[in-house]
Amino acid sequence: MSNTPSKPKRQYDPRAKIIGERIRTKRELLGFTTDELAGMLGVTGNAVTQYETGRAIPKPNRFEALAVALRTNTTWLLTGGEPDEQVKAQTKTELEALTLLREIPLEQHPMVLAAIRGMASVKPKK
Repeated sequence: MSNTPSKPKRQYDPRAKIIGERIRTKRELLGFTTDELAGMLGVTGNAVTQYETGRAIPKPNRFEALAVALRTNTTWLLTGGEPDEQVKAQTKTELEALTLLREIPLEQHPMVLAAIRGMASVKPKK
C-alpha cells in the first residue's frame, strides 16, 4: 500500500454550476446536442459538457458567442435575471427585432447596425 497522499478533490465554484445549468437548459430547450452547440462556438463537445457541469467556465470572449447561439444574452447566462433589453423593449416590433438580431451571426452584426443607422437617418418626406 502506498503512502502517497491522494490529491484533494477540486472544489467547484457554485456560480459555475449555476451558469452551467442555464447553458444546459437553454441548449435542451433549443434542441441542440452538446456537439451542435460546440460547433457553433468553435469548441469541442467535451468543452460544452465541462461548461454545463460547472467544471469550467467559458472564457469571456466565448460568452457573447454562447449567448447568441443560445438566443439569449450574457446577463441571463450570468445572473438568470430577465434580460434588460427585453424589459426595456417597448413594443412587439422592438422585441421581435432583438430576437431576430440574436439569430444573425456575430460577424454580420456591424452590417445590420449600419443598415439600421442608415434607415434611421433618413428623414421622412412630408
